[in-house]
Amino acid sequence: MSERTPNQLAEQYIALWNETDTDRRREGVEKLYAPDATYIMYRRDPFEGADVITEQIIYTQGIYFPLGYHFKSSYNAVGHHNLVRFNWVMVSNETKEIQMAGQNTVVLTEDGLIQADYQFHEKIPTAFVYNDGFDETGRVTRPAKPTLVGN
Repeated sequence: MSERTPNQLAEQYIALWNETDTDRRREGVEKLYAPDATYIMYRRDPFEGADVITEQIIYTQGIYFPLGYHFKSSYNAVGHHNLVRFNWVMVSNETKEIQMAGQNTVVLTEDGLIQADYQFHEKIPTAFVYNDGFDETGRVTRPAKPTLVGN
């Protein structure tokens, strides 16, 4: 297993989801995820493989970054054998207000790469009408374009 601590893993994970440089993002996915990794979030069927996970990171950034948000670690990661659990928040660049919060539990390979990544949302945004483009079956059915409240 990897020599990094659970909080170091969480910091690398959050940095990856904030990374907008194409080359650094791809390199980050390769350093964190196994090539056949699975990413599972509550609104979608599992994402299989590093390329598809990279596409989901880009998709997520396309939703929230134009609204002025970024992700931060809650620095509470804990490890248990080959599992690491950590919380994160999505905050406003301008006000630093938390708009979304969640938790991930990751299953690691013997080499410390993420084999499975389970995401849970604990706080859904209130500053904008949540529209991630998915319908209740997890299919993308409309453009992902959250609308700020009051606009």
